[in-house]
Amino acid sequence: FIGSYGVFVTGRNWDQIRTTVCYNNYNVKIADAHAGISVGADGATHQALEDISNLYYLPNMHIAVPADAIETEKATHAIASINGPAVVRYAREATPIVTTHDTPYQFGLANVIRYRQEKEDFIEAFETTLSSDYTSENEDLTLIACGPMVAEAMRAAYILKEEYNLESRILNIHSIKPIDKKSIIKAAEETNIIITCEEHQVGGFGNVIAGVVTKNKKYSTPLLLDMIGVEDRFGESGAPWELTKIFGLTAEDIAKRAKGLYEKKNSKIR
Repeated sequence: FIGSYGVFVTGRNWDQIRTTVCYNNYNVKIADAHAGISVGADGATHQALEDISNLYYLPNMHIAVPADAIETEKATHAIASINGPAVVRYAREATPIVTTHDTPYQFGLANVIRYRQEKEDFIEAFETTLSSDYTSENEDLTLIACGPMVAEAMRAAYILKEEYNLESRILNIHSIKPIDKKSIIKAAEETNIIITCEEHQVGGFGNVIAGVVTKNKKYSTPLLLDMIGVEDRFGESGAPWELTKIFGLTAEDIAKRAKGLYEKKNSKIR
C-alpha cells in the first residue's frame, strides 16, 4: 500500500504507476487521498480533479470511489483481495454517511438507490439494492454518481420527488474500474435520461459513463445526457461546502438540471 494527496500520488507518480506498476501488473494498492475539492483551503495545487482520468485508461488498474467512510472500509478490503494494481479515491473532508454496514456491497457492481419517503433519519428514507437484483420501477430519470456526490444525488432525488413529483433512479458507481456496464445501459434504456455527478473534471467519470452508453445502448429510444462536475477549470481555496456551491455541485444544482432534461424530453414528445 502507498498513499498521499491524490494530486501527487496519481500526478507526479503517474509514469511509475503506468510503466512500473501497471505494465508489470504489480500488486500495488494506492490510497488516493484528499481527492476532489474536499481539500478546501489548500486550493488548486492540492485539489486532484484529474485523477480518475489519469488512472482509468491504464491497463490492469482497478479503481474504487466509495461514497462514505463505511464504503471506504469495504472498498479497501475489496482491493486488498485483488492481485494487481488498485486505487481507492477518497476525500479529506468529513463526508455524509449514506450507507450502513448492512448496505450491500460487491466490487464491480453498482448499487441502485431509491428514495421512498421522508424520514427523520435520512438514510432510512432510501432503499439500496445491488444492481443485479434490481427491477425497473419506471423512474423518470437516472442520477449516476460516485464518491461524495452520491450524497448530493440522494438529496437531489428527494428534491425531485417532493417538489416536482419526479422519480429518480440513483446509481452509486463505487467501482469505476471494472465498471458495471449492464446497470448503466439498463438505466439509459429504461429511463432515457442520465445525469452524471462527479467531484472531478467532467471529462473523467462523465465521459466514462457516456462511452459505456454510446458503445452499448440500443438506440430504439432517444437518450438525453448531462454531466455535472468541474467545468474545465482549476480548483480554488475555500471551505468544501462553499466550493461545492461555486462549482455547481449541490443537490439543488443537480435537481435543477435533471428537471430541465425531463422537461426537454417531454416537450419533444409533445
